[in-house]
Amino acid sequence: MAYIWPDARRCISSCRAYELAANRSHRQPRCWLNRPVNRASAGQSDYAELIEKLEAAQETDVVEQALAAAQQHLGMDASYITTIDGRHQTVHAIVGDADVAARYTGTVFPLEQTFCMRMLNGEVPNIVPDTRAEPVISDLEITRELHAYVGVPVRLSDGRVHGTLCCVSRQPRHGLGSEELRFMQTLADIVAARVERARGDLARLTERLSTGS
Repeated sequence: MAYIWPDARRCISSCRAYELAANRSHRQPRCWLNRPVNRASAGQSDYAELIEKLEAAQETDVVEQALAAAQQHLGMDASYITTIDGRHQTVHAIVGDADVAARYTGTVFPLEQTFCMRMLNGEVPNIVPDTRAEPVISDLEITRELHAYVGVPVRLSDGRVHGTLCCVSRQPRHGLGSEELRFMQTLADIVAARVERARGDLARLTERLSTGS
């Protein structure tokens, strides 16, 4: 029997809540962790399988699989993971749009230029269907290119925010809601547990993605 870390119990609860919402969804199936899944008919085993796959994955594969699940399931152009300190946000890995990944992987942004700072401060919601319609972020340089945003904190067990897990799209996305948000929060919990296992070394967890190997 595989060992499931303590934070995964919280993730399982989130997945069960997500399942109830998924059973009410009638959207088209998406590819989830390289496997087609019909969310309208998916059962509890599908969500437990996500936890098991990520828990059993090699250390350097966990973040990549979580990013792929986020990008594919939400149908966004790209997903990414960051760390945040008092003044900067560092983009450690991006999955999805090759151009976005090539230009922004490894980039360090001043916090005041980011969507995530506004999300963490409560100035914008976790889901922004059209970034140009949000006055707080409409004038940011990044808003000229990316017109939809979903972001959640990667929060450690002691309550500290280590970074963020996000998805972005070049086009507005008005079909996203609480179901997708719960899914992202579950993935962020899984990543946070692995970050703690790695003693906060997210760079080690994303090394293969950042080097393209």
